[in-house]
Amino acid sequence: MKKIIDKFNTPIHHEQIRVLYRQSPFLFLGVLSVMVVVTVFFWDRAEASILIGWLTLNLLLTFARIILVKSFYRVKPEGEKLVKWGLVFVLLATFSGILWGMIALLFMSPDDIESVFLISIVLTGMFSASLVALSIFLPAFWGFGLPALVPLTIIMLTQSEAVYVLIGYLVVAFLVANLGFSFFVNRNVMESIRLRFENLHLLKDLRKQKNIAEKANKDKSRFLVATSHDLRQPLHALDLYLGALKNLLSSDEQIQLLEKGQQSSLALSELLTALMDISRLDAGDIVVNRFVFDVAALMQKISEEYQGQAAQCGIVINVQQQLEGAVLVDSDPLMLGRMMRNLVNNACRHSAAKTIVLKVEKKSQQILISVCDDGNGIPLAAQQHIFSEFYQLNNPERDRSKGLGLGLATVKRLADLLQHDVQLESKEGEGSCFRLSLPCVENAAVTVSRADELQQMDIAGLFIILIDDEKEIRNAMRTLLQQWGCELIVADSLQSLQAELKTIQYPQPDVMLCDYRLREAQTGLDVVAAIRGYFNAPLPAIIISGDTDKVIAEKVIGSGCQILHKPIQPDVLRQEIYMAAGLRVADT
Repeated sequence: MKKIIDKFNTPIHHEQIRVLYRQSPFLFLGVLSVMVVVTVFFWDRAEASILIGWLTLNLLLTFARIILVKSFYRVKPEGEKLVKWGLVFVLLATFSGILWGMIALLFMSPDDIESVFLISIVLTGMFSASLVALSIFLPAFWGFGLPALVPLTIIMLTQSEAVYVLIGYLVVAFLVANLGFSFFVNRNVMESIRLRFENLHLLKDLRKQKNIAEKANKDKSRFLVATSHDLRQPLHALDLYLGALKNLLSSDEQIQLLEKGQQSSLALSELLTALMDISRLDAGDIVVNRFVFDVAALMQKISEEYQGQAAQCGIVINVQQQLEGAVLVDSDPLMLGRMMRNLVNNACRHSAAKTIVLKVEKKSQQILISVCDDGNGIPLAAQQHIFSEFYQLNNPERDRSKGLGLGLATVKRLADLLQHDVQLESKEGEGSCFRLSLPCVENAAVTVSRADELQQMDIAGLFIILIDDEKEIRNAMRTLLQQWGCELIVADSLQSLQAELKTIQYPQPDVMLCDYRLREAQTGLDVVAAIRGYFNAPLPAIIISGDTDKVIAEKVIGSGCQILHKPIQPDVLRQEIYMAAGLRVADT
């Protein structure tokens, strides 16, 4: 018994047994139907006690098999127990075959041609039907089929009349042919199950590899985000030094050279920012700040920003607004603005257009924002790749002045993050049109952002505390702030700052500038909390960080501080200091 169980204790045989139980209810319905036919036919031809006895045993056996199937689905056996349930099924199928084979011995009379005909049809028919239902698991088919058909074969072959002997030989041929065919059916079933298992294994392996690839991609993105601090530090110092140097130059030639250096630094900063943005989006480290605002005003502002760049390329930017007044949408204005700027910048740099049209319209409760151009258009074959990273149509030499090919990739990721639909319509030689679809907002209050466009802000005379553990950054920042006329305390840690504050009676600072990551596991938030406690006042503070992790940004904002990410342009730094100091004055 143990050897038999071990033989069938394989995943494929396990599945064969499950399929056998799954198909058996249809077999039982057929058995009960034929049982009725045999009983009615032989009711007046056979002894009543024998017929009723046979019918009773067959009914009891059939109901026992039905109970077995129901118990199987309730127990749901596995492994060796599943094989045992399969062998019990085979045993009951064999008993059923014996009962059906007995009708040839009990009820068939060679002198009654009708009984011979009926029993031959019934037994060969049931044998054929069982071939389909039971050959999934060969022991079940053999257990039922052989006992059911062999008695009829023997009776026919032992008759004296040639016609019965001929029928016997035909039944033997039928039996052998179907036994052979059962091997093919069983083999096909096993092959189908094997292929299904292989497909499931491949699918499982594919999912595993997909998860590994996704994890590796996220790990890569998080690595880039984490290392962005180290990448931004020297670039941040460079911008500060260039900003300080500008105040010391006098000749136009010197200033022009410096401005070229600043342009190169800005280009490098933009490339780094684009790479970091893609990494942050892949890592899921972007915080969405949605509110209702006027998108028409944003579109007008972006149009004005790019008029100069477009003019240099011989392009005219037009704004078309089919709706009167404010056009309200619910989105993140910074992210949506980034998407629109990327589309306009892409059209300016790559479309070879004469005109770029920015249009806003309403269609079916949706606000459609379009950036269209009359340039070269995008070939149909390239349209499916246009939103991929580093994909550029006309830059085989990878000229960095033409960008990295990340603008449209950023647009697609931001659109997915904001749940805005982005579509492209383009025909080669006839221009392109990118459309953003946003839900329309009716009768909502517009949230006004506090972003100002002031370029020159006087911060002379402000008292600023500066904390940074990088010497180059401290020196560059000190030089720049002093040139702006600020009074400073500069320190590399909280301990050195506290020691300095104890030397004389310093007044409250107007603003604190703190690097986020400091030595000895300290952060700028630790410094801000300590100095606020020292002066017992909610001092305004700006945290400067090279990390773009959204968790850090949430901590900084939650502590009542502003956050700036390196590298910082001098004008941006001056604006943020001015606004932070102004908020403090307003609060007091």
